[in-house]
Amino acid sequence: MSRGRNTELPIDNVRVAAAARLLREARSALFITGPGLSAESGLPHYRGIPGLTRKNPGDGKLLEAALSVDTLQRQPELTWRYLLEIDRRVSAVTPNRGHQILALLERGLARTTILTVNIDRLHQRAGSHNVIEIHGALHDLLCPRCEISTHHEQYGELPIPPLCATCGAVLRPDMPLFGEPLPADAFTRLQAEIELGFDVVFAIGAAAMPPYLARPLLLAKQDGRGTVEIGEKATDISEIVDIRLRGSPMRFLEQIWQEIAASAGAEPPR
Repeated sequence: MSRGRNTELPIDNVRVAAAARLLREARSALFITGPGLSAESGLPHYRGIPGLTRKNPGDGKLLEAALSVDTLQRQPELTWRYLLEIDRRVSAVTPNRGHQILALLERGLARTTILTVNIDRLHQRAGSHNVIEIHGALHDLLCPRCEISTHHEQYGELPIPPLCATCGAVLRPDMPLFGEPLPADAFTRLQAEIELGFDVVFAIGAAAMPPYLARPLLLAKQDGRGTVEIGEKATDISEIVDIRLRGSPMRFLEQIWQEIAASAGAEPPR
């Protein structure tokens, strides 16, 4: 007995079309991005810091201890050994198609914001401008004594550990080390954006959803705004969002972008 032809679209296609519709109808969007997006550029991750396993071969110290402010003060060479390895991994990769699509969406919407836990600046390298780095950035170095901040494309040209040219103190990345609070400036910027409001909020490649990442999604849901989660693994907000796409963030962003272009009857820009 023939079962007949199934004319229903696969569920992911329906969800992709729904996510694309939310973006077509939006004037503003918040994209919350995590290490799952950078992983598709070739950056394996541990707790949002790409390129390291839990233990570094040769010393056996936990990553949290080596990348703590106490170790930086007592054994700066050890902390900088880890930072140099992160730098090597980050400097070796380029933005992927997912990063590029978020930059393209920035051009098409009246207002977009990226809230990222990633420290690699791949969003900016792809062309995004309004990026809130809630965990800071790897290649901005800060003197803890002079409070002078300098940007470096990579660490290869620096002595390890690098010293402040003004006072001789050991420089550190301008990002929270383990055991330190997250930067207040980033939260101030985020709160200002939340007060303006967003028509749609996406979470993309987030490995976990701590309160400061979940809050914008929960507020959007409360206000009846669209909410979307894209990623390989379920998180605490997976059962709350309107649309859940489980799989490659880069692949689903490409499909959403193609759907937006198809509905406009145009060839999608790249």
